[in-house]
Amino acid sequence: MFTLDKSAILTHDRLKFLDDVVPIEEHLDNIEKFIRICYEEQGWHVAQSRRVIALRATDEDRLSSAFKASLYLGKYRDMANTNRFLQNMVAAGHSYEPIRGETVLFLYIGVGKTVYDHLVTYTVGRPTRIAGGQRANVPWGFELPVEAKNPAEYDEELERIRNVIRLAKQDRVEQMQAARAKLPVGYIMPPFLMEFSEEALIRTVFRQRLFERGAQGATVDVVTDMLNACLQIDEEKWSFLIDYHGPHLQQWEKAMRSLRRDHYTLADIAEKLGISVEEALQQNLYDLLMESVGKLPPSMWDKMK
Repeated sequence: MFTLDKSAILTHDRLKFLDDVVPIEEHLDNIEKFIRICYEEQGWHVAQSRRVIALRATDEDRLSSAFKASLYLGKYRDMANTNRFLQNMVAAGHSYEPIRGETVLFLYIGVGKTVYDHLVTYTVGRPTRIAGGQRANVPWGFELPVEAKNPAEYDEELERIRNVIRLAKQDRVEQMQAARAKLPVGYIMPPFLMEFSEEALIRTVFRQRLFERGAQGATVDVVTDMLNACLQIDEEKWSFLIDYHGPHLQQWEKAMRSLRRDHYTLADIAEKLGISVEEALQQNLYDLLMESVGKLPPSMWDKMK
């Protein structure tokens, strides 16, 4: 039976919840109850990774993509071959049509507006967005930026949010749609849903927000949770896709450009790594290249740490 890991959300070190004005525990109890009724009891594998819950992945046991890949390749004798798409299409660089229509529905709890804004920019391959009507729903608190060096400086932001809730919901001096203009950009959104096609996830969302360097820290945290939830549902599929689209691709491209441009020899690589040619001959060539000509410079976010 699915049990919502509330502590992963409520004790997060960067989240400040306003449970004095928002009945957050009650909301979480209800969400847990109806995840069981609406998803788990209907046969869906629900997976939680901290602030992200994957409610429904349509490619159940990879059978849908298996059937579609078989049709694509004209293989009718074993259309339930769940390795065909990965081994015969992904590995060969063919079409991703078999998973373009397969989706994962994510529920986000305790996620700041900044991260929501980063995710909502993905429109291609995102058939569903349920954000609960920000004109009426109240924020749950404030999310400290990952890069914040003085957390105490943000205490006043929490009080601003509390005052907006009082203004609109308790004193009813202003409508929420007007009072929300006073909210800081880091307020915690009420729980929201986004659904992405699996192709969009691996080739766009995960690539741009995780595999390529430079994404904002809070967004990296949440998208990492999305990927981990996918791995819980089908580790073999997502590990295979990561192998073909993961962060090492940037290193490959840099290494190949450097080798082509600068005509490096093995002796040059050994010199870069501070080892002898004899030592280099005994080591894995792939590792030598990734550690030398494939090494990426620090991103802006790395420099800020």
